Amino acid sequence: MIVKFGYDVAMQGLTRKWKTPPATNPTHNLCDRILEARGIRTRSEYAAFLDPTLLQLDDPNEMPGANEAATILAEALRDGKKVLIFGDYDADGITAASVLYHIIAAATRREGPTIYIPDRMDEGYGIQPEAIEKFSEMGVDLVISVDCGITAIEAANRAVELGITLIITDHHKPSDDGQLPNCAAIVHPGMNTEPTTPFAGVGVAYQVAWAFARVWSDSPTVNKRLKQALLDMVPLVAIGTIADMVPLVNSNRIFARWGLQLLPITTNPGLRAIMKELDTPLQKLNAAHVSFGIAPLINAVGRLSQAAEAVDLLTHLEGDLATGAARHLAKKNRERQTVQRDIISDALEQIEEKQLAVQPIIILQDDDWARGVVGVAAGKCIETHYRPTILFARDGDELVGSARSISGFSIFDALSACAEHIVKFGGHDMAAGLTIRRDAFDAFVDAMTTYAKQTITQEQLIRTAKPDVIADLHELTHTAAVDIEKIGPFGMGNPMPVVQVMNAKITDVRAMGNKGAHLSMKVGKKGLRCIWWGHGDCAERLASGSRVDIVAKIKTNEFRGHSSAELDIIDLRVI
Repeated sequence: MIVKFGYDVAMQGLTRKWKTPPATNPTHNLCDRILEARGIRTRSEYAAFLDPTLLQLDDPNEMPGANEAATILAEALRDGKKVLIFGDYDADGITAASVLYHIIAAATRREGPTIYIPDRMDEGYGIQPEAIEKFSEMGVDLVISVDCGITAIEAANRAVELGITLIITDHHKPSDDGQLPNCAAIVHPGMNTEPTTPFAGVGVAYQVAWAFARVWSDSPTVNKRLKQALLDMVPLVAIGTIADMVPLVNSNRIFARWGLQLLPITTNPGLRAIMKELDTPLQKLNAAHVSFGIAPLINAVGRLSQAAEAVDLLTHLEGDLATGAARHLAKKNRERQTVQRDIISDALEQIEEKQLAVQPIIILQDDDWARGVVGVAAGKCIETHYRPTILFARDGDELVGSARSISGFSIFDALSACAEHIVKFGGHDMAAGLTIRRDAFDAFVDAMTTYAKQTITQEQLIRTAKPDVIADLHELTHTAAVDIEKIGPFGMGNPMPVVQVMNAKITDVRAMGNKGAHLSMKVGKKGLRCIWWGHGDCAERLASGSRVDIVAKIKTNEFRGHSSAELDIIDLRVI
């Protein structure tokens, strides 16, 4: 395969360039070599990584602003002040708001405070001055944000004018000029230095909840009731963390690991209703059950209508009300899937018609696209063309867009460099939201394309396969696959391990699935099964007896009560 972008680049495999795996100790078993390749080398490090405990979580004392925010919040509640939680309409923001709600409810022994989620269509992302004015009319004394607010300069100033105490908790990047909101406290993991854990919004909220529990207990040791509340909320943190695709390292991985373990026994009626609606298995839960099941359900209402229903479900709905709300979320998610498919189809058609695949960045707009779904669609376009992608939907005289990026290219930095063409934007390196004037679209596209051409290297536009280790076929056993699962949960920052197998002999090969869309083959004397999704056309190029090098993920496959090792092929090379 040749990628053209002003030059030709030959790949090592059929579809990707392969990185050389790091050297590891050949006397170690496969799982240990994978851990060694990832920088985990001693027995104590192995144990801490493979069997982490909640005691290994970052202490809230290490989170900038957490103790200050906790103290202010506790004093306001004890003084009978009216508190409002300001959230965001995605799964991270919704779970973050739910975390603060539950810890406050547990502390005060009454219903938690009002949660306000802005309308994606009418208000857009973040805290606006108009919202602060609305809260003043409601008699709100203190507003605490989750998963947003770090760029809310005007809203913070309005809060000062109206006498509202504002606490901001966020994990997104501050304004490019370094200006911060003027407020009572800012809780942000990267405020002073590079954070130990790159928390999602819900992770930041949990740190605040933990610090608040200590203040409320008047002790570094949290009282029994609040300790149980903090434990009960770990599944919520896992869902928001996995959904927001932050790196699953350090505390993020611990939250994800423990949250997935605790989720099947959660006492949260909303989560139980969601899992029942999705028929989520209660055993062997993994991150994919969140990424492709629970999180999209929570996200759906915020994308197409009002996120308040998801908030209600996770905070106080029970019984038939919870069942009905979960069913409605599932219905909205099916609607979202239909809308998303249409947008992706339109976008891919535009890319082909306009020959945008040769550009270093893809930027499109369409008046009929739903603004709540363009971000997901942009990510799907990257799967096809592997270019940073921005899709815009119309909103009156403005265009509201979502951006997704590829490894090594900060979309936030790119938007910062082209800020003169943007009304507002926010986000991080891999994803961002933005608004531009409709009549500025062409100038914005020109500026972003110029920046991308100057910044993106030819290497970055080639999909890369990054094996952890080279493995022999005899090592790829069911036992090894089970051991490797313990390295999870898998996601950003902790990807599923990848092995490189050399000179494997094909013993069977065929196309499988609808219209032969996928490739199935067996290799080696024991006939290890390998699947290459979406590459059924390669069956004609391969034959039994031929030899290949393979880069693949090793996993366990459950079928009719039998569990076996299987390879999910990432790329292969015919010898």
